[in-house]
Amino acid sequence: MSYELQYIIFAIIGYFSGAVLYAKVWGYVFKGRDITLEAKDKNPGTFNAFALGGFWCGTLTVLCDLLKGIIPVGLCVYLVDSNAHNEYLMALVIIMPVIGHILPIYYKLHGGKGIAVSFGVMLGFLPDFTVALLLAIVFIVFSVIIVIKPDIYKTMATYIVAALIVPFIGYRLAVVIAYIAIAVIVCIRLIISDEEKKAFSISLIKWKIIGNKSSDSDSVIDCKETVDKEDINV
Repeated sequence: MSYELQYIIFAIIGYFSGAVLYAKVWGYVFKGRDITLEAKDKNPGTFNAFALGGFWCGTLTVLCDLLKGIIPVGLCVYLVDSNAHNEYLMALVIIMPVIGHILPIYYKLHGGKGIAVSFGVMLGFLPDFTVALLLAIVFIVFSVIIVIKPDIYKTMATYIVAALIVPFIGYRLAVVIAYIAIAVIVCIRLIISDEEKKAFSISLIKWKIIGNKSSDSDSVIDCKETVDKEDINV
């Protein structure tokens, strides 16, 4: 069997793996119903799994959504790509679980947003954490330093910025292609989602250490006032 065919087989496996919506699966296991139908946005994702299905439903959902990206990509990396090293076909293998999650054949192409599984496919390169680290770092920056709200815009900004950065930091071509393609796919999915799109805002937070204050409570008040003054709304 040629290496090209092996890549394609793993891409197909990745799609069908990604197409299993575990928020629905574990919802049936723990609640006996499709819990995602009770959510405003009907999204079969981690948040709704926790909110509507409980701790174990949410925990198993996020683990399975990560694994359905990790397993096909990881197996392909070690069984095929380590020998063939085809950048374009490897990129296809990385992308397909995300497409499967967003456009699942089992659910009439009505899937989720692809966020957890996109982290999963990047974790498929373990023990190399650097591929997934970029996405995680950008997400943290937009969560605690340059705070973007609501979450839908924060997620879009994370994927767009990560895709813009990745060509310049030495990742292999397959990863660059996958990052850019996944960013486009996820952003389109978020734009057309049923999630309520509140007003966009961005806040730059600067923490200052306040010294020589008479009490801790005064320091807390002064620190809060400093943060409030630094808020920038767009």
